[in-house]
Amino acid sequence: MSRAVHRKSDPLNVNFEKSHRFVVNDRGVYYKVRGGRLNGPFESEKEAQDDLDVFKQVILIEEELDTENIRIFS
Repeated sequence: MSRAVHRKSDPLNVNFEKSHRFVVNDRGVYYKVRGGRLNGPFESEKEAQDDLDVFKQVILIEEELDTENIRIFS
C-alpha cells in the first residue's frame, strides 16, 4: 500500500509516493533514506527500525535547530 506524502520543503500540489523503506539481502537488513542511500546492514528488521527511528529523531532536531537562526555568544 502506498500513499501520498508531503515534506515541508516540497513544492505545493506535488505528490510523492511512499516507497518500501527496508531492503533485505544476504548481508542483512538495510533501510533507505532520501536520495536512495542505504543504511546498514543490521541483523534484523527490528534493529534496522530502531536505528531508523533514531535517524528520524536526529533529522527533526537538526530541522528545529536551523543553524541559520542560531546566535553563538563567546
